[in-house]
Amino acid sequence: MSFEWDKIVKSINWTLLATLVNFGLLVLLLRWLLFGPALRYLDRRRELVASRMERARESEEKAEALARERDEALSQGREQGRRIVEEATARGEELIARAKQDAREERERIVAAAHREIAEEREAMLQELRRDYAEIAVLGASRVLEREIAPADHQRFLEELLDGLDETSLGTPK
Repeated sequence: MSFEWDKIVKSINWTLLATLVNFGLLVLLLRWLLFGPALRYLDRRRELVASRMERARESEEKAEALARERDEALSQGREQGRRIVEEATARGEELIARAKQDAREERERIVAAAHREIAEEREAMLQELRRDYAEIAVLGASRVLEREIAPADHQRFLEELLDGLDETSLGTPK
C-alpha cells in the first residue's frame, strides 16, 4: 500500500496545489465580501420581519381589545337603552294611573257637587211648595170663613181649588 501512496503524492503537481489555494482564497474572499454582507442583510431582514410581526401582533391585540371594548360598550348601551325604555314605560304607566286617579277624583267631585246642587234645589223647591201650600191653605181657610159651606159645597170648593192649582204654582216641573 505504500507504493500506491507514493504514486499519488508524486502525481500531485503544483498546479493542483495552486488551484486548491486559489479556491480556498476565493472561498475566504467570497465569505468576506459576499456571504458576510448577505448574512448581515438577511439578519437585518429577519429582524425587520420579526419587528413587523411583533407590531402586527401588538396591533392585532389592540384591535381585539378595541373590539372587546366596543362589544362591552354596545352591551352597556343596549342595557342602558333597555333600562331607559323600562323607566319610560314605568313612568308612562305611573302617569296614566295618576291621570286615571285624578279623573276619578274629579268625577267624584263633580258628582258630589251635582248631588249637593240637586239637594239644595230640592230643598228650595220643597220650601217653595210648603209656602205655596200654606198660601193655599190660608186662601182656602179665608174662603171657608167667608161663608158657611155645606158638604156638597165643600166638595165642589175642593175640586175648584184643585183645578185652580197648576203644577207651576206647586213648583214642580211638568
